[in-house]
Amino acid sequence: MPTRSTQNTVFADHDDPSARLLTALVCAALEPGLSGVLLFDLPPEHLTAVTAVFSGLLGRAAGQPPGAGVHCTTLNAATVDEDLWLRPRVRRGPHGIEFTVEPGPLVDARTGPSLVVVPDLARLSVPGMRAAVQLLGADTATVEHSGLRCRWRPCARWLAVCRTEDVELISPHLLDRFPVRLAAPDTQLRPLGPLPASWAAVLDRAAHGPPTRLGAEVAPRVLELLDDRDDTGLRRPLALARIARALARLDHAEEGTADRGTASGVQVTAEHVERAARLIRLITVHRPAAAPEAAPGPAVPEVPQSLRDHPSPGHHPAQGGHSPQAVPVHDSGPAVPIGPVPVPGDRTPGSLPYPEDTVGSRPEGTALHTPTRRTAGIRVARGAVVGVRRARDLWDLAPVRTAMEAAKYRAVRGEQDRLVIAPQDVRGYVRAPEPVRMLTLVVDHTCHEDWDWHEVFDPFLQWAYVTRASVHIVEVGGLGAAHELRADSFAARSTRDPRIAVALTRRPGRATPLAHGLDQAGHVLRRAFQHHRAVLVEALLVVVTDGRGNVPLATSHRGRQVGGAVGRAGIEDALAAAGRIGSMGRTQLHCVVVDPGRQPYTGLPADLADALHGSVVAGRPEDEAVIRAQ
Repeated sequence: MPTRSTQNTVFADHDDPSARLLTALVCAALEPGLSGVLLFDLPPEHLTAVTAVFSGLLGRAAGQPPGAGVHCTTLNAATVDEDLWLRPRVRRGPHGIEFTVEPGPLVDARTGPSLVVVPDLARLSVPGMRAAVQLLGADTATVEHSGLRCRWRPCARWLAVCRTEDVELISPHLLDRFPVRLAAPDTQLRPLGPLPASWAAVLDRAAHGPPTRLGAEVAPRVLELLDDRDDTGLRRPLALARIARALARLDHAEEGTADRGTASGVQVTAEHVERAARLIRLITVHRPAAAPEAAPGPAVPEVPQSLRDHPSPGHHPAQGGHSPQAVPVHDSGPAVPIGPVPVPGDRTPGSLPYPEDTVGSRPEGTALHTPTRRTAGIRVARGAVVGVRRARDLWDLAPVRTAMEAAKYRAVRGEQDRLVIAPQDVRGYVRAPEPVRMLTLVVDHTCHEDWDWHEVFDPFLQWAYVTRASVHIVEVGGLGAAHELRADSFAARSTRDPRIAVALTRRPGRATPLAHGLDQAGHVLRRAFQHHRAVLVEALLVVVTDGRGNVPLATSHRGRQVGGAVGRAGIEDALAAAGRIGSMGRTQLHCVVVDPGRQPYTGLPADLADALHGSVVAGRPEDEAVIRAQ
């Protein structure tokens, strides 16, 4: 990589993305703690050039001559464990050709620094995700696989690319392992250009550079620039401080003090922290001391007086007869204008280094193990065992009943020392057929206060009864729910389950977590189509709601209210969850939205049906007759 005389590391927020990207890569190569670089929306045609530049920077930091890079390993959706930890070798030995196993590309104990490239992090295989979580930011790593046992200190750097819209598909544990986050969506990204001579000198002496000292104002400034939430951990503050330390070393070299001795060292100040925040486009700021004045526009509807007099289920008054002041929750009471959600500052996903804080729902229960493969054949045993019968073949045998049948005739057959099983003694299991159809009901209890909805469910429940379909009920906004801000659900094997009748007669509550209910229904349908033992041939999703969801999805996941006015956030989250269901692309899934016709937002159920790619059914026959008469 050619060098030039000087280049100032001070950059503005509007500088070209090539300079920012080069600065971030130099910081990652210079600082050992910055082991992972995640680029959002990088065009695929630029990945090869960025990889070559990063490999050259890592080579110079490792003491290699200029132009020599490090070994690169690419991980994708087809990567398995054997590709990561093992490397088979065929050699000629004294007894002929021998097959041996050596440490793989990720076991860099002997090969030195290397670069791991992930072209699409959202589509990385489960073994690759597990390796990233194990190695990124770890002090030591251990692998025991197929007779190979190694323990080493990971020194490989990771370069991953991910689209902003795919962030919600990635586990937060995996995203947390990448300390350097940078958005590079500019399709006009120029070549990264030559490396400044002072930066090249710092990289050449990366292992023997001057010591760094953190000023007293560095830690408070780092915590001030980040949101002081309790669920983000300490990885983000550490990453910001390490980037600031790398920028301080680059400034120390540009000032011409690198060759004056190392007694004084490099001082990291709060200015370096602010420049590190501008480098990764950290837009979040500290919370204001006083709550901001309410802007004119949408407000959270107050709880009616009738609901204040009757506390929610599970609420017990304090001792002494005095009940604590009730905390108002989201209520679908009187209609209020629905407008855009007020967003402080620039919160667009492309401008944030942590877009997972602003995008939709997170994958629940994401496991870092490879799912078991099922081979669906003609003789696959399915269903629960309901009895035994005389076996007609050698598939799905009942060994205990077979032995019992043979033992009954042991004395007649003259068997003394051993048990002989004759062909007529073999017994097999009788299994109940697995349901191949499923009915999923999303029931919004807050929309049937003034009408009877039992007639609406009759045709759908009758279809499930005739076709022997399984039933899954998702309840939204019911009185007596385990948590007011979350949806409840249960699975029934058939329509004869008594819990279905209880669910349809439940009284309405105060909150409407419609987005969480649709998100649960989407998970149920996706899991049924992918992991059902008997492949589903048809599924029916019925959503009975007025579309007025007043609980955002983030509030349901946290279990508590966050922020101020809700505005349209709950409705937008519900439409986004419905869009994920509608994009499943399966012809076996049919979606129906039952419109109760509540005023004034009569168009919300139709918007929900459009997102589901389904149809709308009138919930009140009398209202439909009036409309037709007009």
